[in-house]
Amino acid sequence: MRKLTPDSRALVIVLALFTSIGALATDTYLPSLPAMEQVFSASTAEIQLTLSAFMLGLAVSQLFYGPMSDRFGRKPVMFGGLAIFVAASFACTIAQSVEMLIGLRFFQAVGASAGPVLARAIARDLHGGDKAARMLSAMGSVMGLVPAIAPIIGGYLEIWWGWHASFLFVGLIGIVAIAALVLKIAESLHSPDPEALQPLHLAKNFRSLLRDRIYLGYMACGCFSFAGLFAFISGSSFVLQGVFGVAAENFGLYFALVCLGYVAGTQIATRLTMRVGLARMVWFGALLAAASGIVMVGLALGGVDRPMAVVGPHIFFMASVGMVLPQSIAGALTPFPHMAGAASSLFGFVQMSCAALVGALVGRSFDGTQLPLTLIICGCGL
Repeated sequence: MRKLTPDSRALVIVLALFTSIGALATDTYLPSLPAMEQVFSASTAEIQLTLSAFMLGLAVSQLFYGPMSDRFGRKPVMFGGLAIFVAASFACTIAQSVEMLIGLRFFQAVGASAGPVLARAIARDLHGGDKAARMLSAMGSVMGLVPAIAPIIGGYLEIWWGWHASFLFVGLIGIVAIAALVLKIAESLHSPDPEALQPLHLAKNFRSLLRDRIYLGYMACGCFSFAGLFAFISGSSFVLQGVFGVAAENFGLYFALVCLGYVAGTQIATRLTMRVGLARMVWFGALLAAASGIVMVGLALGGVDRPMAVVGPHIFFMASVGMVLPQSIAGALTPFPHMAGAASSLFGFVQMSCAALVGALVGRSFDGTQLPLTLIICGCGL
């Protein structure tokens, strides 16, 4: 079967599917979180651990996928990761306790993390610099539709069949992703590095990355931006449904509004990055993140207790994520074409580790109001 060409829009869509498989696995079951407290007789903090465990699994496994793909190629490593994801997703449907679900979510993430690491590496294999940033922004635009739609689907799955249905749904999507990989994606790494998995060589690569100020700067911007996004993912269902009384089927609509902000940000970045450059686009996004976080906290301190007091400012925060995150990834990876897999892995590890810590903090700090969540998001923006 004919493979997709580097400049085809279909390739962008398929790579976006790989990259968003982890978001799909999380966002689809968000409307079920309050109900799962009752099903498993668990606390809010324990249910939050199913999110933090997922982020931890993403973080740890990303350290290995990049170097493995530098050694063996992108396609076989991606195939293995997606297979693990599908198996763990189906296993989640039969979890008998919250502890079992937390463990299975970790392994689900181990499989899902192959998607973003290797999709970024493929984009870097095919393009460099501003063109890679433009491709990543275009992928981000497509990805933005997934978290916009997933909670809506998850809300109705929860109403019709319960929380199990969300994990069955994402497992089926994983099978679709495997089919797309096998049938439509050509191997993009033409010169594998036979030493990529040797401990000394791997340590040398990571050390050179951690000594590069440009890499560290872009990684810091991307990590704090993503941490603010994940703070909302972790706490939004408890704040919107628990504090403001939003119904499960309506929760997805508010989440979709937030995701439209992300899509708008990626569209702005796609159109302007080639004109203003990576660094300036990241700077613009960082300013928007700080401003929206401050407004969110101000509304909470002012006693405005309506859903849009949180959702409204976060739409603009998500627009900043769309402007910052793809550009940060491209800026960090561009100087290292010879080890794009390792650079992508380290970036993803730090990004997901920060997100896991922030997610745990959101669960621990929840006090029945929106203030702790808004303070954490604002801190990430600043």
